[in-house]
Amino acid sequence: MARRPRPVNPADGPVQAFAHDLRLVREQAGNPTYRVLAQRAGFAATTLSDAARGIRLPSLEVTQAYIGACGGDVEEWTRRWNELDRLAAAPAPEKPAEAAPTAEEKPADVEPEAEEKPAEAAPAAEEQPRAEEPAVEGATEAYAPGVASTPPPASPAAVLPLVPPTAAPVTSEVATLSPVRPHGHPPTETLHSGRRPPRRPAVGTAVLLVLAAVLALVAARATEVGRSRNVAQNTPAPTGSATNAGPGSGGPGGCPVATADSPPALFSGTTYNGTTRLRTGASRSADVILQVPAGCRLQLTGFCLGDVVIDTTSGSPDLRWFSVSTGGYVSSAVIHGNPPAALQPVDCPDAAPAPASIALAVAPRADQPGRYELRATGDHLGIVGYAAYLPRGRGTTPQWQQIGMSADAAAGFLVAWQPGPSADGADAQAAVRTVAVACFGGDGPSTVTDRRLVSFTATGALPVAELDEDELARAQRTACRYPDTEQG
Repeated sequence: MARRPRPVNPADGPVQAFAHDLRLVREQAGNPTYRVLAQRAGFAATTLSDAARGIRLPSLEVTQAYIGACGGDVEEWTRRWNELDRLAAAPAPEKPAEAAPTAEEKPADVEPEAEEKPAEAAPAAEEQPRAEEPAVEGATEAYAPGVASTPPPASPAAVLPLVPPTAAPVTSEVATLSPVRPHGHPPTETLHSGRRPPRRPAVGTAVLLVLAAVLALVAARATEVGRSRNVAQNTPAPTGSATNAGPGSGGPGGCPVATADSPPALFSGTTYNGTTRLRTGASRSADVILQVPAGCRLQLTGFCLGDVVIDTTSGSPDLRWFSVSTGGYVSSAVIHGNPPAALQPVDCPDAAPAPASIALAVAPRADQPGRYELRATGDHLGIVGYAAYLPRGRGTTPQWQQIGMSADAAAGFLVAWQPGPSADGADAQAAVRTVAVACFGGDGPSTVTDRRLVSFTATGALPVAELDEDELARAQRTACRYPDTEQG
């Protein structure tokens, strides 16, 4: 089980708030693992993980890759990063002249004699410097990812909004909270000198200032959390789509519904995973334009061919990508529903070419007598299914039986086969009608087929098996069927 990440307190400063909101974007994307994000983003998992730790501001490239892999608003986060980078580069404001340590003062680790001075030596509240008051006001502003707002234009001193001007002893530990610029560059100035200021305000005034700053931060943080939780609902849906209250009905439940401008649907399918992603093309690396929950009934206008995805219920490969009437493409492997049998693939963004040719080869396995290997070669093959015409047992009528499906092009779409018994009265070495079919997916055969008479003792080229139109259609359907459906 993966260990829980170290918590980040967004009130600790702008870098920590930036990391905290990066984590929120990942949570809204379904909490994919950093290994999955690394495959999408092109950066190492540790690099993406460090970006959300709040130790330092990640580079702009890492931030954009992180947000893009989570399906977030890359443009908005680019603006936010640039604003925070400018904040880190800005020099700290100069301290008032009276706050500068004098030569007679003792170091911070020695108790100063100022404690023994008469009370009237302390400055009155209205005499306190006001240079840092804007930092307290800016703390009331909230910022949430994906919401069109501008981060507070604070200086690096805003990292410590709870410290009033010359209000309390400042040790060298405070300087560790100064922001770190990208690529390891330190800030131009440190926030504090590490020495005690010569005077303190009245205790009552300091308490009031601290209390006011705390209340402002609490209110700002509550507003930010509320906005962050509603980011997904407030994010505009893609063009031509709307959201529903629940699967298949109108409201804010996340299911897209067709509008009057949507193209007519030719078939439909239902999502069944916790999160289903609609993308800009037929590829797992294409941008995500919408995430919908399980139970949504999608109106589909056709399909194209793209990346092979393993069906999450049958375990069989599928390279069909359905075109959604409200916009985008979704893999057939995560949808319950198939296109009409006569429907053929069309072109789409990131599409793979349709299969053009196929050739079947059969060879016995020397190490396993009675077992054979089926392989296929051809042009633009993505998935290959095999079927043979044999009886299920002695005394039974022969019928088409699926041997297997493969999407492993590197291995030649290899499938192992151990034939069953031959038909009554037939020679055990009689030729068997066998087909190799280019498949689109489960229950999705193409017409690209090679049919051969396989005699396991014969050598050389295999003779062509003569099949009429109906018999060939049955063979194609069997070779490309879902593994959990009836054969024949």
